[in-house]
Amino acid sequence: MAGKPTSSKERALLLARRRRDIPLHHQVFLVLQDEIAERRYAPGEALPPEAELATLFSVSRVTIRAALDTLDELGLIERRQGIGTFVRELARPEPLTVPMMDLAARNREIVRTTRAHVVEFEFKPAPRHVREHFQAQAEDLFQRTVRIRYMNEWPIMQVTTYIPEAIGRQFGPDDMEGGSLYAILQRFGITFASGEQIVTAAAADPIVAARLNVAIGAPLLKVVRIHFDSAGRPIQHFELLAPPATYELRMPLKDF
Repeated sequence: MAGKPTSSKERALLLARRRRDIPLHHQVFLVLQDEIAERRYAPGEALPPEAELATLFSVSRVTIRAALDTLDELGLIERRQGIGTFVRELARPEPLTVPMMDLAARNREIVRTTRAHVVEFEFKPAPRHVREHFQAQAEDLFQRTVRIRYMNEWPIMQVTTYIPEAIGRQFGPDDMEGGSLYAILQRFGITFASGEQIVTAAAADPIVAARLNVAIGAPLLKVVRIHFDSAGRPIQHFELLAPPATYELRMPLKDF
């Protein structure tokens, strides 16, 4: 399945989609800043070495150092001579709570107007920010699936889901190709009784940028949902990334 760009063709594609009006080091900075803010790299955790970052972004180490300089100036990282670069503790604002809408109806409309293509499917431990929602251990396995949804053959969103292994072993990538995960879970008697939705923004990393035909560092709408069953157990962690031009959230307002 797809992962980090490894071939020269993939790296050339990423280079071609970079925004020419934004310096490379700033595009790298935007992606790393977003990953730190979203706790992909937790406080006290080391960032990958410069050489590894240079390979991931297909840029020079000079460009990576310039991006890290900006992160350092903003107090987001700490460089320890001879040891590495580490993330600093960040102050977090209180979240704005929004009532959950009719996700079932919205899901049916998305399935009706788009098609899904599975680009990654595996069983693996979940990252820290996902494990926290499931109160899972570091070694616990999850079904991790990444799908791209297309409308009229144009990619409009990337959806990443994590499902506990016991549920995820009941179906495979062929079942998820073109269809609805919500409907698949219903077939096995698993329904969404409640959940939490968080809407923020993100910067497109090199892999997502290539998949959605946008520039590295381009702004994306980010929707994270945690779904629970009738017993209050978490059954799915859902993350959607989409360019604002291709996806919007519309909420009706009633008298109050």
